[in-house]
Amino acid sequence: MTALKKQAFELLQDVPEDKMNYVILILKGLNGLLNNQPNFNTGSITELNTSDDALKAWEGFRQYKGIIPCTIDEKAELSKARDEKYARSN
Repeated sequence: MTALKKQAFELLQDVPEDKMNYVILILKGLNGLLNNQPNFNTGSITELNTSDDALKAWEGFRQYKGIIPCTIDEKAELSKARDEKYARSN
């Protein structure tokens, strides 16, 4: 056993039994990330009973890596929020 695995095992021994479910969920999620597969406690998304539309939407969501393009006037929004917040203080 490597030193890192031994250290992880020792940490797991200190976790209370009632919190072990959280540890298992975290490890399953981590395993899914390392395998580059989504994990929903029952396996990958292809093992779930989902429609083709849901699978296409999921794949589209997984490919998204940016900011949604939107035309917002930041200065106007901030000014409006500031006026609403401090309207009562005057």
